[in-house]
Amino acid sequence: MRRLLIPLVLITLFLSACDDSNTSSNTNITPQDDVVYELTFTSNWNSVNFPTNYPSSAHFSGLIGLTHNNQIDIFKRSELATLGIITVAETGGKSVLIDEINAHIATADSDKAIDGGGIPAGSSTVSVTFSANTNHPYLSIVSMVAPSPDWFIGIDSFNLYKNGQWQDNAKFNLNVYDAGSDSADTFTAADSPQTPKNVITLLTTDSADTDFLAGVHRDNGTFIGTITLKIITRN
Repeated sequence: MRRLLIPLVLITLFLSACDDSNTSSNTNITPQDDVVYELTFTSNWNSVNFPTNYPSSAHFSGLIGLTHNNQIDIFKRSELATLGIITVAETGGKSVLIDEINAHIATADSDKAIDGGGIPAGSSTVSVTFSANTNHPYLSIVSMVAPSPDWFIGIDSFNLYKNGQWQDNAKFNLNVYDAGSDSADTFTAADSPQTPKNVITLLTTDSADTDFLAGVHRDNGTFIGTITLKIITRN
């Protein structure tokens, strides 16, 4: 049984063979790693696609995640969020989640953290490179939808290595999640702590508050963004 530390993205997969800076960041790539990927996060969040109460300072916090084995998850829909996920979802801060990731590294369930830039207001894309090996072929990564009460996007435990080979390319359409720690329903609402905390769910609000129903635009199913992966180096 997998050790769930807490409580998906709807994945469209194709195979072909708050740090708010829009920058690329390299992880510590070591000789035993088998492959290096480039991850590109592209935002679809703008006043045209999601007009209801669209915040003028709309942005995404810095990407934070890890490569890991199949024994852990950093978040899981319908489960309670860890303090690290809540901190990212509420403030964009990475330090608490980095501590949780380091604990996984210490038990050899994770190989290393992935620490990248965010997408500031007025920008639409950011990239980060990371390495993976067959002992830790799973990818999990998150970013805050900012400003928001406790909303975030992410990938939960995607297996990069299947049937004895690395997946050359992948694309993820990103749902928006509610971390369950704040009960407010608009992007810029004052803090309203949820007691007791709810489990992680796909974001749904009243139509007067946001355009989101089950994590996507309630009328046309538009996703807030996409993440694409491609291999750039093989050892």
